[in-house]
Amino acid sequence: MKRTFISMIVCILFFCSMNAQIHFQANVANNHLWRGMEVADGMVFTSDISITDKNEYFRIGLWGGTNTSGTYKEFNHYVSFTYRRLNLSIWDTYNFSPGATYNNKEYFNYSAHSTGRFIDATVSYRFENQFPLSVAWSTILFGRDRNTNNTANKYSTFVYVEYPIYQYKGWNIDTGIGGAFALNEDGSDSHFYGDSPDIVHAALKISKHVVFKEYKIPVYACMMWNPQRNNAFFQIGIQLFKF
Repeated sequence: MKRTFISMIVCILFFCSMNAQIHFQANVANNHLWRGMEVADGMVFTSDISITDKNEYFRIGLWGGTNTSGTYKEFNHYVSFTYRRLNLSIWDTYNFSPGATYNNKEYFNYSAHSTGRFIDATVSYRFENQFPLSVAWSTILFGRDRNTNNTANKYSTFVYVEYPIYQYKGWNIDTGIGGAFALNEDGSDSHFYGDSPDIVHAALKISKHVVFKEYKIPVYACMMWNPQRNNAFFQIGIQLFKF
């Protein structure tokens, strides 16, 4: 574990020596939606602080979220690489919300059999502007994504496709669909996102920059459906600031 923090410090010092840029943003929404799931409800605040090189190819960051009732708490680390329309990222996700059914009381626990965190790797690509389709493949490589006997990782995978269907006078409408399955079924079709391979996420998002004096404030509304779980959620959010 100490090696992980030492590596992060080395990365930060490396970025600082390369005319690094610091980025900071915060958002508020009525819930937190992620890959077909409502992770938290109520008023949710999220923030992201990151450091990039001057060309913004490499990024290392911290992401956090909480709600006003205190029932949701999350703190993540991530690293990413972006080149043109290709992005590679690895997220170390730790949700320490009260009442969780998994072990979320040991932040520095990286034991595969007992950790409460999970590490997720994503590769995504956006095609040319003439056909701006975005595709992403995400696989959980480590953590609380285990088989029934807790002897192996399921390598649960989420594949997502998104396309902007409307853009006019600052209005944007994007639609997306995502399916999930386990690369290592190990006798069971279940995975991190559901009980069997299926479509677990369908979304429609409407966004616009609202002008207030000299400021442009991004606001959005998102409708998300999970056909497998027979669920539907509505989200409205606003970006408080971005530096």
